[in-house]
Amino acid sequence: MKRFFSILAVLILIISCVSLAGCSEVDENYGVSDVSSAEEPTFKVEIPEIKSSDKVMPTYFDISLYDEENYSNVYLGKNYKYRITYSGSNLSLPTDYKTFIKEGWSFESPEEYNEKTVVFAGEKLQVRFVNEYENVIDVVFYNGGKSSAAIKKCDIVKFVIAENSLNIPESKFGQFWVNGVSNGSAVTDVIERLGAPSHFYAVSDTEYHLDYFISKDDKRSGIMVVIDPQNDTVNSIEVSYY
Repeated sequence: MKRFFSILAVLILIISCVSLAGCSEVDENYGVSDVSSAEEPTFKVEIPEIKSSDKVMPTYFDISLYDEENYSNVYLGKNYKYRITYSGSNLSLPTDYKTFIKEGWSFESPEEYNEKTVVFAGEKLQVRFVNEYENVIDVVFYNGGKSSAAIKKCDIVKFVIAENSLNIPESKFGQFWVNGVSNGSAVTDVIERLGAPSHFYAVSDTEYHLDYFISKDDKRSGIMVVIDPQNDTVNSIEVSYY
């Protein structure tokens, strides 16, 4: 009888072990670290150096102010006032056709453009004018309205002096003076008068564009000076205010 109970006890123990093994859940996290309890990883943030490869402009101003596309947060300011003298005329921007004509300018090609020439809504039109000295200037009219309008009713928003007559003796463009920048200005004179530009870019070794924006909000308005750093001269200048 004693032997019978011993065998029975062994059988019960074996059955119990098998039952427990069959009901145990698999530990799916076995061998997996507890990410939630780990510390958050830390990264060292490094500010990249300026990406501009330009080797010329650092001679004139600090290009560390500029991003990889050579833009900076340098502006002339919304209250900046233009002072423009060109071929004996005192000009201002923005202005209108009537005010401009009073300074002695007329259409160079009246058979092509006149005061009734239409400018479509939201469009610009560049027209060349001439004065009594036979100097020319390119004038940009802008129609900011919702319907077409004649030139005489549109704002003048830009003057373009496309050539420096000191560099090109046969040029029809005259003497200019824009906030201290003139035909005879060297590159250092431009920087001294206007400061570091808002933006600059090179077209070639002898042509750099320096953009002086009025504000961050509207990059259409400002002064663009085209310089020749190799010959240390100003090639052309544009002044705009929308």
